[in-house]
Amino acid sequence: MAGQETVNFTTKDGCRIEAYYSAASSGALVFINTHGLGSDKNEWGSFQKALGERGYGWLSLDLRGHGGSGTCGGKKADYRNFSKADWANASRDLEAAAAWLKKKGVPAKRLVFCGASIGANLSVKAARAAGPAAVILLSPGLDYAGLKPEKYFPGGAYRVLIAAAQDDPYAWQSALPLFKAARAGHAAATLDGISGHGVNMFKAPKVIPAVLDWAAGK
Repeated sequence: MAGQETVNFTTKDGCRIEAYYSAASSGALVFINTHGLGSDKNEWGSFQKALGERGYGWLSLDLRGHGGSGTCGGKKADYRNFSKADWANASRDLEAAAAWLKKKGVPAKRLVFCGASIGANLSVKAARAAGPAAVILLSPGLDYAGLKPEKYFPGGAYRVLIAAAQDDPYAWQSALPLFKAARAGHAAATLDGISGHGVNMFKAPKVIPAVLDWAAGK
């Protein structure tokens, strides 16, 4: 994609993370995009195109053990062998992404964490430390691999959008209790994702514009 480059940075626990980066127009939002289980940064193609059209930037990650992020502490990392503790530590990938952007002059108030499936749950966990402007959760679950978003919502002033589709039962049933948990401490909203799980909801033409209008405060 034009204007996009592949970058690398290292987490506090020594995982080498690969990501796609594209800078925003001056003062515009930058999205830290986090994929679902077994996927990689390439799942964000259509979303990144829409971000670019609005002047937004992005840093789309390969989570540790996925895609180009294959080593932690000099050893091979593979998500298929992850324990619950390994998944909990994966939120450090997002924290490292936010720190990398900060070095480039992007403050937390311009960051949007956007996660799909387990990437959504990780986004909530990482937001507690990183303090972005907003968090977008695509098909989050009450419990993915031991990651339970409800306990990470207290604190912080970021806005929250939860999107799920009725034909994705677990995410759909998780959306209401997660919305209630988020609303207790944040400005929260929900979006009917129409159909599909995670970024597959983007196949419905109305979903990406609705997500980005929300991010813009419309």
